[in-house]
Amino acid sequence: MDASRRTFLALGLAGLGSGLSACGAPPTTTPAAPSSTAVSPSPSAAPRPLVVGAPSRVLTRDPVRAWDSETFRVLRQVLEPLLGVDPDTGAPTLKLAEHALSEDALTHTLTLQRGLRFSDGTPCDAAAVVANVGRWSEAADGDPLPSAFVAAFGGGIADPDSAFAAVEADDDRTVRIHLSRPLRHLPAALGSPAFAVSSPASWAAADADGVSPAGTGPYRFADDAEAAAVVEALHMPGETTVLAPNPEHRRNLPGLPVAAVPAWGRASTRLRELRRGHADVIDVVAPGQLRPLVEAGTQVLPRDPFSVLYLGFNVDHPLMSSLYLRQAVAFAVDRPRLARSDVFLQGTAIADGLVPPALGVGVEDAPRYEINPERAGRLLEQAGYEDEPLELMHPAGVAWPCLPEPERVAAMVAEDLGVVGIHVRPVPVPPDQDYLRAVVERGSRALHLRGRDGLYRDAHAFLEPFARSGRAETRYLNPRVVEDVDAAASELDDERRRELHRRAHRALLLDLPALPLVHPISALATGPRVGSYPSSPQLDEPFDRIDLRI
Repeated sequence: MDASRRTFLALGLAGLGSGLSACGAPPTTTPAAPSSTAVSPSPSAAPRPLVVGAPSRVLTRDPVRAWDSETFRVLRQVLEPLLGVDPDTGAPTLKLAEHALSEDALTHTLTLQRGLRFSDGTPCDAAAVVANVGRWSEAADGDPLPSAFVAAFGGGIADPDSAFAAVEADDDRTVRIHLSRPLRHLPAALGSPAFAVSSPASWAAADADGVSPAGTGPYRFADDAEAAAVVEALHMPGETTVLAPNPEHRRNLPGLPVAAVPAWGRASTRLRELRRGHADVIDVVAPGQLRPLVEAGTQVLPRDPFSVLYLGFNVDHPLMSSLYLRQAVAFAVDRPRLARSDVFLQGTAIADGLVPPALGVGVEDAPRYEINPERAGRLLEQAGYEDEPLELMHPAGVAWPCLPEPERVAAMVAEDLGVVGIHVRPVPVPPDQDYLRAVVERGSRALHLRGRDGLYRDAHAFLEPFARSGRAETRYLNPRVVEDVDAAASELDDERRRELHRRAHRALLLDLPALPLVHPISALATGPRVGSYPSSPQLDEPFDRIDLRI
């Protein structure tokens, strides 16, 4: 991706209090080098806070319990994983540590950079990393939501299927993760925000959502008094997460500003605040907003597609357990209409699979489920369906990069199903609830809308949750799919690995725990203070890499 599509948000502020005094100051300009903070502060006044209008709220401050793009957007600014992501290739790179792999591919050695400290002042050393690995694994126990640890290692620490064998600290800077079998995707997975490292000392400081962790990122979570002062000064509508500069950051970023991330679920609200100059960046631009934004000279930055929107099925449901009924739904949903609709940006493509095409594991002979109402009707008869209502869960009052208007998409799906005689009962989930948890905990659900973003560039990230770690979402289990996904994870030959992924992918498309809908294009827009923004298909968009005109 070229630099103009990868530059974005960075601001400067020497201290939170001085930033508040400048909230009403007019913007000035200074470009930034891509390798450091993008802001040069004025000698007379600290820069105004950076305001990033998000389409939904932060659900948790705990990365081991996070699953959605908006939560990860904020957590990435505060908490960092051991490895990074190359903005051009998506390959794992140095972040907090250098990575080395043993000849037998069973030991991953991570050598931490010198002098790392968390924002609470405690050292980010090998002992802290070992404690984090333990916490990642513990989060996998007893929670029905998908576990990043299970997804990466194939099970919890005590699970006999897990590839995880042990973790140890050789010295203050060296951590070794020992495996019982190779895991090709592990370095990439360790670069995902779900494996962010936080201060063990901060875990005891519980807040209403669980923990407020201290990290090594350019920002820290503002305390309640700091956050209230920022929100009041900005007259910010909506629930707002406030981030303050981390004084312990290893790059010693001068002039980094406070960042405010308000949750504005409506596209019209985000656009209004951008036009008023109250927002520097807004995400999930609606197709109908493109022309007026471009005509006004606003910078609009599309992301390359690296996600999939799908219709999930609860295969434990007494009706949806029938493959005939799931196939009937698949042949009834007009996916070309969805892709062409004004819900999605131009370039959004029909999804023939559950993995983005860029990862190269498409299945040539898989069923395509082209729109066919007559065939859907015959399948309904075979399923014995008799107009029973089927619950369709969808988020409401929010937007995601992969699902910009959930209510409209749900209405289009319900309309298509109604054409063939399937009775749909919409179940909207309000924005103050955790959508995925609501889906998992509602046993009566039949259908639900969900998107999966690629947190790292490996087919494992898309296939494994359907096979194992995300089973609670669809209740689907096929031991052969689990076997193929596990075999691919350990396969050292690239072509053989791709073939195993294709075989697992084909089985998923035949068994239909979920119907792929589209690979969406998403875009963000920036205000006049932003020169460039580091847009990323993987949504790895650090605020301190922005070219910001103060």
